[in-house]
Amino acid sequence: MKEENINRLNSLFSNLKSEEQKLKESLEKQKSEDDLFIEGFKTLCKNFIDPKMQEFRRMLRENGFGCKISFNEEIKNGLGINSQTNIKLQISRNVDSNFYANDKFPHIMFVADKNLKRIVVHQDTIFQNGIGIAAVKEQNYTLKTLDEESVEKEILESIENILVNK
Repeated sequence: MKEENINRLNSLFSNLKSEEQKLKESLEKQKSEDDLFIEGFKTLCKNFIDPKMQEFRRMLRENGFGCKISFNEEIKNGLGINSQTNIKLQISRNVDSNFYANDKFPHIMFVADKNLKRIVVHQDTIFQNGIGIAAVKEQNYTLKTLDEESVEKEILESIENILVNK
């Protein structure tokens, strides 16, 4: 093979390797940013969200409502992400409800959207009667903007919406 053609091929291979390396570095950086975001969300859950949910849970139980608080990691399958990292407060009209036999209870859920680096609030007011709404609330937060006051306000509003939906 001519020297000129060998040089062209070597140049091509070199460019392909550097593009591949750039892509690999970009993916590693993205993974690192995603991990940092999820760790920040877990810290918020531990410091603000879970303690607030526990306060509301105590009051709800004292007034005859069943409650379950759960923290869920991201769930993936071969087709993509099925569920994002979240913390959820479920509510039942029966203090002795078996939340494990049926997972379809009204709830408020704080969800970590690692792709957009934001925290969204999902509210579901639908009891077994099938009447109500289930949707992501318009307001969303970042790791810096979600504070104890916002968490309390979101939980209170959702509980009000759930309990008035008969």
